[in-house]
Amino acid sequence: MQDRSQGGITRWGVAAAIAAGGAGAVALASWLGARLSGPANSMIEAEERRYAWRHGEVTYKVKGRGAPVVLIHGIYAGASSFEYRRIFDLLARDFRVYAVDLLGFGQSQRPSLVYTPTLYETLILDFLTQVVGAADHPAFVVASSLSAAFTIRATAERPSLFSRLVLIEPTGIESRTGPVAPPVQRALLAILRSPIVGQAFYQSLTSRAGLRYYLRRIYADPNEITPKLVKTYYAQTHKPGARYPVASFIAGALDAPVRDLYGLLKMPILLVWGQRARFTPLEQARAFRQANPRAETRVYDCGDLPQEEKAAEFARDVAAWLLAPIRSRR
Repeated sequence: MQDRSQGGITRWGVAAAIAAGGAGAVALASWLGARLSGPANSMIEAEERRYAWRHGEVTYKVKGRGAPVVLIHGIYAGASSFEYRRIFDLLARDFRVYAVDLLGFGQSQRPSLVYTPTLYETLILDFLTQVVGAADHPAFVVASSLSAAFTIRATAERPSLFSRLVLIEPTGIESRTGPVAPPVQRALLAILRSPIVGQAFYQSLTSRAGLRYYLRRIYADPNEITPKLVKTYYAQTHKPGARYPVASFIAGALDAPVRDLYGLLKMPILLVWGQRARFTPLEQARAFRQANPRAETRVYDCGDLPQEEKAAEFARDVAAWLLAPIRSRR
């Protein structure tokens, strides 16, 4: 359920699981899940606003004064700005912080689209120009996992909008599974989006047991896996339309290669990794360092979400890095 381009469930394994899964009681399970899951709240205490984007309404939280910092969450089942809840206020002491729920996730609308890298890259650029005002004052952007790859591609297209980048375990340079042939991708996506078989697979993937298994893999500290955390992820995954971006993700429609673009970026870049990350292991940082030697690296003793498990250290280091003169990092 993390960035599938870095391993985990293979696409053929997913297809086999779908074929083997039963479709009984799918409609009832979906109906109950949507009503018993509770509110999908980011738990960030800040002003909530809505951006009427061309493909659907996007919700974001904003707080603080100073240079703009935009927080962009990763792509996976249950993803939202919730993953930044522990650093939001810490960064808002020095910056004007925006935490956005990408289309299809969190409190934003979840239209029945085929989600693609281009869609999210366009959303990032439109949000920066139309909401943040980055055309006049370039923004600091913090992006996680697959969304970091979208951010790299968006930055390559409009570098003037981005002041500095903090990339948390980005993907897009190394891939364990390789690309999926377009006909296979289209067939798998059709299955995953189908109202019976696709819904059955999604319900299995996002059951409480499935979510617990996933969370045990992304957090190094087992004490993080509380009933409240599972309940929150369950709420995020059981809202109408939540399965559509996940279907695109699993089918490989959201894979975003960045090898040719990343090395072209000239602005300061900070790579952040968890020492015990499993979905995007630390050894993959080497490829990003080699592709762009100007980038700096910070490594924390945690799993795949350093912004959660090491929030105080992460916020302190990122704030200091963003505020430091550029010449000190050359």
